Amino acid sequence: MKRTITCPAGEWTPIFRHHFVQMPYAWTVTFVAADGGPVTGAVAGEVKETRSSWIIPNPPILLPLVDKMYFERGWWNTFYSVYVKPTRDVIAQIQ
Repeated sequence: MKRTITCPAGEWTPIFRHHFVQMPYAWTVTFVAADGGPVTGAVAGEVKETRSSWIIPNPPILLPLVDKMYFERGWWNTFYSVYVKPTRDVIAQIQ
């Protein structure tokens, strides 16, 4: 099943926000231009991934936004979130 989220340019948009979940899971997210423009090289921006355990907070990890990304929530990630801030409007396709 594929889920889509529209991510406006210049705004932090949540892709995942999980609380009190400790089961591991993985996702592949493909980002495409919302205006139907060229896909290759059209996606740019930032990704903020936060993983924390119940009592051990971790600082967010900042990554560059690219066309295809892989995210993995582990056993101890009681709180897990991923936010994206693209430089142009994109659509996130989550698998």
